[in-house]
Amino acid sequence: MISLSVLLPMLAMSAVLFWVIKRGINDTVIQRNQILSKSIALSIEQQILDASTLLQSVTSELSFKDQPSNILVESSLVSSGIYENVFFINEDGFVIDTIPQNKIFKGFDFSRHTYVQQALQRTTADPVYSPVFISTQTKNPTIMVAVHQRDGVVAAYLNLAWLSRLSNMLGNEQITSLAIVDKYGTIFASRYKSFVEEQYSITNTELFDWAQKNRKGTIRHLSNGYDLISSVSFIPGPDWYVIVTETAQNAFKTATDVVIIGIVVSLLAFFLATLVGYSLGKNIIVSIDVLTKESQQVQQGVYQIIRHRSSYREINRLIDTFNTMSAEVRTRENQYEETNRELQAALQQKDILLREIHHRVKNNMQIVSSLLALQGDELACEKDLELFENSRLRIQSMAMVHEKIYQTDGVESLPLKAYIEDLVELLLANSPKHINYTIDGAEISITLTQAIPCALSVFEACMNGIKYGANGDGLVQLVISIDKDDTGMVRIMVKDSGHGFPEDFNPAASRSLGFTLMQGLMTQLKGNLSWRNDSGAVVEFSFPL
Repeated sequence: MISLSVLLPMLAMSAVLFWVIKRGINDTVIQRNQILSKSIALSIEQQILDASTLLQSVTSELSFKDQPSNILVESSLVSSGIYENVFFINEDGFVIDTIPQNKIFKGFDFSRHTYVQQALQRTTADPVYSPVFISTQTKNPTIMVAVHQRDGVVAAYLNLAWLSRLSNMLGNEQITSLAIVDKYGTIFASRYKSFVEEQYSITNTELFDWAQKNRKGTIRHLSNGYDLISSVSFIPGPDWYVIVTETAQNAFKTATDVVIIGIVVSLLAFFLATLVGYSLGKNIIVSIDVLTKESQQVQQGVYQIIRHRSSYREINRLIDTFNTMSAEVRTRENQYEETNRELQAALQQKDILLREIHHRVKNNMQIVSSLLALQGDELACEKDLELFENSRLRIQSMAMVHEKIYQTDGVESLPLKAYIEDLVELLLANSPKHINYTIDGAEISITLTQAIPCALSVFEACMNGIKYGANGDGLVQLVISIDKDDTGMVRIMVKDSGHGFPEDFNPAASRSLGFTLMQGLMTQLKGNLSWRNDSGAVVEFSFPL
């Protein structure tokens, strides 16, 4: 079992490696054929375009009315072997002259030919190509190239025999086959001469259907019982397909041979390595098994000295290192436990001290509030008394923050909803007006740094609502909502039941202390303050949590 546990992963890794090698070789073969078909297509496209450009440029300045046949045209186009015949066709589609001179074609009606119609309709000299046909003169595949000139259309027969010669030059029977097919699926260039002479069609084949849909790429398909790999490239203009075909057996033979040889060599190497490894590594495996069991004991917190000794010096060194490490881990665990106990005690002491501080701050603020209340009893002016009372309530609202903090489990945060409820109850207890209130929203905790500014802002908004928010019956209805959105922004809305803000309300112009405080506090919280009328005055705070 030990040898298999070593052998099987190695075999799996080798299988993956051989698969990758085979895949890489196969991809290389496919890429080679794709590059070949693309290169041939580009070459043919360029030569057809060059021939069309030559036809256009040589005949561009000719006038059909002045006997266009001349030595330059004949020598450039026909005598050079590029074209078989050149036809000068008027706007009505009739041949008025030919090069070389041929009375049979004069007066011939080309107006019904689609490609001539297309050339006549064009305003530019862009070439139009006919379907491929077998020339009655040369018995070779031929197309007619038609270009629009100022007096009509110049059309010429372009001999395509050179494409079959190109196919013959490409390869031999065992390697690669090149075929060029028109848009109707007819083969007009191939090293198989019979295919060209008989105008063999592949219209209803899987290969041609795929080529029409994709226009380029490689497909594996069956044809006449042969498993073939075909790479296709498209030639725009005449709309031809260049098809480079190779049997799958020949294409992937190299990859198959490499994999077979690799598998045989690997199996032999694995077999020998397994025998040698088993004979030499038995002692190592036993030692590793001992180390594994002791490692599991260490994970469970049991630290023991390994007494096992191996015949290999390196294994013994590993065992000694493990024993040293185990002792170090045990010592460090003891130190960590002691340090953790000390940290827990320190945190507990810190918590007690912070709670005591918050308690004393609250008491001190309560004393200040009481002093203000006593001092207020001596005031005769109602306005001064109101200012003293508001200041006393502000101090009490801050004292409540510290009270809430030391009453909660943590000393670094404040439960916002519970605090606001206590704050409103404080205002109710110190106001002669009839007040009803509702508080809705989620349970949100804010930090101590945010607590005081937030508390004073809510206090000022509630005081404003109590002071100005009574309805016609003298009842004050406060609605407070608390919310937090997905971005972490806290929103607090305070709404009363009064007549709302005056239309020309401007806190800066009114010199309202409450709004001045709220704006300053929101700036401190990096938040925003807004107000509006909605069946009463609405004040809204928003700040990041």
